[in-house]
Amino acid sequence: MYTMKRIHLGSRQKALQCIKCSAKTGTFLFWATLYLLVMRLTIFKSHVKTKTEDWSAVPDNYTKWLGPVIGNDVPEIENGWSEPDNLTVAELEQRVGRVRRVCRARSLNGRPINSREFFVDHAHNLVWCNIFKAASSSWLYKFNILGGYEKKFLARTRHSPLTLARKKFPRPSEEELEDAVNTPGVVTLLVVREPFVRLLSAFRDKLENIGPPYYRRLARAIVAEHRERAKKIFGNVRSYGPTFYEFVAHLIKSHKDGRNAYDEHWAPYTEFCTPCSVNFTVIAKVETLARDSAYVIHELGLEHVLGRRVRDRRTRLRTVMNRSRDGKNTTALLKYYFSQLDREMLDDLLLIYGIDFEMFGYNSTLYRQYVRK
Repeated sequence: MYTMKRIHLGSRQKALQCIKCSAKTGTFLFWATLYLLVMRLTIFKSHVKTKTEDWSAVPDNYTKWLGPVIGNDVPEIENGWSEPDNLTVAELEQRVGRVRRVCRARSLNGRPINSREFFVDHAHNLVWCNIFKAASSSWLYKFNILGGYEKKFLARTRHSPLTLARKKFPRPSEEELEDAVNTPGVVTLLVVREPFVRLLSAFRDKLENIGPPYYRRLARAIVAEHRERAKKIFGNVRSYGPTFYEFVAHLIKSHKDGRNAYDEHWAPYTEFCTPCSVNFTVIAKVETLARDSAYVIHELGLEHVLGRRVRDRRTRLRTVMNRSRDGKNTTALLKYYFSQLDREMLDDLLLIYGIDFEMFGYNSTLYRQYVRK
C-alpha cells in the first residue's frame, strides 16, 4: 500500500513538472513569435527593397492620414500643365468677390486672425490655411515637396505629413502672416468643401469608429450626455460610439452654451481660417480641386518642383475604398445620416455653419428634404 502511494505521488509530481515545463515552453514560444513579428514589421521591413515605378504620384502612405472621403472624385489632369482657361479664372474671381461681400454684409471684417493654422512658404510666395477634411492631405504633400523632402522619403516615412510640414514651415506669428499676405506676388490659398459633407466625413472618421484616445474620450462623453434622449426617439441604440444625432446634439448644445471651442476637423471655416481678416487671393474647392490646384501651381511657376502632371491617386483611392465599403454614394450617405435630425436641429446646425454655406456658395436647402418631418 505504501509503495502504491509513493508511485501515485511520484506520478503527480512528474505530471506537475510536465505541466510547468509545457507552460514555460508555451510562454517562450509566444514571446519569441511576438518578437519576430515586431522585428519583421519594423526593422526587417526597413531593409526590404521595394520597387516603385511612379514616384511622381502621391504615395499611398498619405491615404491613412485622410480618413474616409465622401464626395465625387476629382478628375485628373494627365496631359501636363496648361494655362488656366478664362472660365476657371472668372469663377475663382467670383469666389473671392463673394467672400468679401458676405464679410461686409455680416460685419465680420476686423476679427482677430487665427494664424496658427497657416503655412507660409516665403521661398515660393505661397500662403495656405490648412482646413482638415478639405484636401488637407493633398496640399500637405505639396508643401512637403516644396519644403525639400524627397518623394521617396515621403513614400516610406512613418512620420505624419503634418509633422513633417511643420518642421519646414513653423506656425507663423500674426505679424509674419500679415507681412506675407500683403507682399506683392504672393498667392494666399484657402481650400473649402461643402460644409455638411465635411462635417459628416469628420464624424465618420473620428467618432463613429474607434479612433485615437482623444476621440474615444470625446465619444464616451457625447454618448453619456445624449444617449438617453436618443433612446427615447429611436428606441434601443446599440451603437458603441455616438450616433450622428448625438454628435449634432453635442455641437448644438456646445454652441448654445457658448462653448465654441470646436475640434479642428469640424470647426467652421469662418472661425478656423478667419477669411474675413485674411485676404485670400484663391478660394479653391474640393469639388474642383484638380483645376483649382493647377491654377495656383501655374500662377507661381511651380511645375518644375511639383512635377509635370496633376495626379491625385490618393483622393481617388480613398473615394473608391469608401464607396466599396459602404455600397452607397454621397447622396445616400447624406440622406441616411441627416434623416436622424429634425428640422429644428437642422436650423440650429445652420446657426453654426450657415455662414460657411453662404460665403462659399454652397446650397443648404436640400437638407430640408432629408431630415425627419
